[in-house]
Amino acid sequence: MLKKIQIQKIRPAGRLKFQTLCLLSAILTMLIYLLPTASSAGTGPYSFLEQINRQNYPFAHSVLAQEIEHIEYHGNGTQESLDDVYITVLDEEGRQNHKVLSFSVNKAYGGLEIELCEIIRAEKSTQINIAAQSHEEAAASNSRSNIYNPLQKDVKLFLPGLEIGDTIHYRLNRRRFKPIMENQIYGSILGQYDIPVRSYLFTITTPSTTQINWLIKDKVKDAVTFRETRLPGNPAKVIRSWHFKQVPQITPEPSMPSFRRVAMRLLYSTMSNWQTVASWYDNLVAKKLAPGDELKKKVDELIAGKSDQNQKLAALFYYVAQKIRYLGVSGESERPGFEPHDVNLTLSRRHGVCRDKAALLVSMLQYAGFNAKAVLIRVGDKLDSEIPLPYFNHAIVAILDNNDNVINFLDPTSETSRQFLPDYERECSYLVADKQKSDLGLTPPLPPEKNNFKLDIVDRLAEDGNLSGSITVECTGFNDTLMRSIMMNQSKKEQKLLLKRFFLRQYSGLELENIKWSDPSDRNKNFSFSGDFSIAAAAVSTKPKSTIYIQPLIFMANSSILERWIINLADMTTRHYPIKLGYTFTTVASEHLTFARPPKKVFLPDNYNLENEIFSATLNCRQTTSEQLLIKRRFSLQKTEVDAHLYNKLTKLQNYKQSLSLTPIVIEW
Repeated sequence: MLKKIQIQKIRPAGRLKFQTLCLLSAILTMLIYLLPTASSAGTGPYSFLEQINRQNYPFAHSVLAQEIEHIEYHGNGTQESLDDVYITVLDEEGRQNHKVLSFSVNKAYGGLEIELCEIIRAEKSTQINIAAQSHEEAAASNSRSNIYNPLQKDVKLFLPGLEIGDTIHYRLNRRRFKPIMENQIYGSILGQYDIPVRSYLFTITTPSTTQINWLIKDKVKDAVTFRETRLPGNPAKVIRSWHFKQVPQITPEPSMPSFRRVAMRLLYSTMSNWQTVASWYDNLVAKKLAPGDELKKKVDELIAGKSDQNQKLAALFYYVAQKIRYLGVSGESERPGFEPHDVNLTLSRRHGVCRDKAALLVSMLQYAGFNAKAVLIRVGDKLDSEIPLPYFNHAIVAILDNNDNVINFLDPTSETSRQFLPDYERECSYLVADKQKSDLGLTPPLPPEKNNFKLDIVDRLAEDGNLSGSITVECTGFNDTLMRSIMMNQSKKEQKLLLKRFFLRQYSGLELENIKWSDPSDRNKNFSFSGDFSIAAAAVSTKPKSTIYIQPLIFMANSSILERWIINLADMTTRHYPIKLGYTFTTVASEHLTFARPPKKVFLPDNYNLENEIFSATLNCRQTTSEQLLIKRRFSLQKTEVDAHLYNKLTKLQNYKQSLSLTPIVIEW
């Protein structure tokens, strides 16, 4: 399939031997897998493509008709591979998805040659001129992550004239000349995609003495078989092969976890535990942590006069977070993408990428007396714990107690957050860099009350039906981070307009004036804002005007940005996969509503108290005096991810919140 590919010419001297091995592997695997089904196929070279049609795949845009991928691993972790792929396009969406093939290239570790690309139509093939139809460009990830890696490239291969019904055939010859982890063999492959898989044969060859731990996760019944064959020779080798066949496609759903977590997949590794990865990274980082005179002087300056450890921790964290810019050139010499620069260089440059900033903070904290260590983390995702694979995408910092138990995580890459660890890094897989004891863990979820949005409304209903009053909001945790981040990217005029629209979008006709808000760059206090509001003709009356209907502001469907953003993710009737909500939070709202004159009767909606494993929601309405109401609402989201079988609870909540937003209070004069 379309994998990350490293493009570089392979030396002809090693190619003949490797291709001979691939040919032998192909013959063996054909005998094992393909011959038993040959009687049902035609006789032409592309006869297997006859099975790929709309009748057999009625809902597919394209189909992986056949793929044979073979990797030969060497004991030091270097590798060579040959990948032969056939993809058939069945409709216009499939054509659009495949008319340009994109490959990610990291030339620091390996290379690849695209040996062949052709379009097969009616059993006739048209060769693609790879040199003329491809170009190399800076990787899109460079701009997204604010990191420039001169060896990270994207290669685009254009397929002119691709039509519906065509089959794309390409062959890739890869070589990894520099392993990320030396003397280790590991990897993962997907056996299931968003297109059906007719046949995918994946084989690996290793020295016969190599012990491989492997596992198939989320296995589709009767869709994969395994064979192991010993090859004679000196030295002897072993071929392990997995055949994925007739695998149904995954239909993507909004806000679902990555394919890597829900699709059938193969994991394999020579490592028996995560400690191997932790020790490797600790060795990589430790040599870059020695503080120089300038670094020691800066630490002494930052913690001067502070006896409290929390104050020292905060001073060092915010310095690295705010004064060391998150950007840089990934030019490390040993292990690009993992290896940090020397901490003294990062300090003098005043910029660095995540691993640079993490290493700098670790060094500063250690010099200040903290038990601090670097941490690898998989942001936004969870790794499979059963098979150790170093598939991390970020580096942060951990503070440990005297028993080396983590008591705090810190990510100094966020320049606007007051939080040590942003919420989007909660419930993510992490590994502490340690030589002695370390295992894969999950960063702890944040209690919902730590991400609080507090809304207080004091208003008065005039006899003419107009409603006026004041609104006050205070944010903590990620609510604070979110509002602060949005506001800091705006001018004063834009900030004011944003706050006005915040309520106007939910309550038509609301006018907000005299708006005041805290300085978003001041992290010494929670972000807050307030204002005076008015709503003309907020009450609807009957004739004669003995009964009126008023919609309290607090009944708006979603009071906070997080509540509006996250709950609205539940926009499907049913789901087959979990929904990632991302954040826990709490919204606490109250409204003191005063009437111009005491009513005879007030009809209030029923109070409620809903609580389950996903959320808790309460509403309490009561008449405190003859002319005043007190309405309180509280909503707390307790899960960052909801399984498919619990999804209906979210949709029922949405329905109720929408119903409440249309429910009036009835008043009789």
